[in-house]
Amino acid sequence: MQVTKLKRAQGLAPVGSYLEALARDLRAANERQAQRQAALDQEDRDLEALYRQGSAARGGIYADAAA
Repeated sequence: MQVTKLKRAQGLAPVGSYLEALARDLRAANERQAQRQAALDQEDRDLEALYRQGSAARGGIYADAAA
């Protein structure tokens, strides 16, 4: 995270404004991370499904479990 100074015409910004900006940035970062995690989870599910298809085609353990 990049640190920036919040200034107003009369001087430094109040602590409340700083914390509000910090919370807003953290919410945005959390949203980006949640989207990234969802994409990675979907990729994991897709890869597992592909593996299960290949195992079933070879007569692996997943073929017996599906029956």
